[in-house]
Amino acid sequence: MPRAALTVKDDGVDVRYEGVWVHTILAKAGVKQGAELRGKALATGVLAEASDGYQVLFAIAEFDPAFRETQALLADRVDGKPLLPHQGPLRLVVPGEGRGARSVRMLTALRVISLSSKGK
Repeated sequence: MPRAALTVKDDGVDVRYEGVWVHTILAKAGVKQGAELRGKALATGVLAEASDGYQVLFAIAEFDPAFRETQALLADRVDGKPLLPHQGPLRLVVPGEGRGARSVRMLTALRVISLSSKGK
């Protein structure tokens, strides 16, 4: 898959992550994006899971370049080196947020989930 890089601030210091854009991975998995992401498809989410049991839920549109200017990266390298054991081997880097709580370290899975609402 095509490689990408993203620089973010970590405690005021620029940190460069390398990996693959999440939207590229989702497209490869057949997840609707762009003009196809509308209606019931917007009731889709992505659950990011870490090896320590940590989980974060994202709306599918948060990973779509048509909906959000800044993109999330599935990183395997930081500042030209493999991620440290307490960070990786994979880390979800989500730029543009006030807190880093959704940048999941030690990522083990990205699960696409579809919600169905039977409410009125």
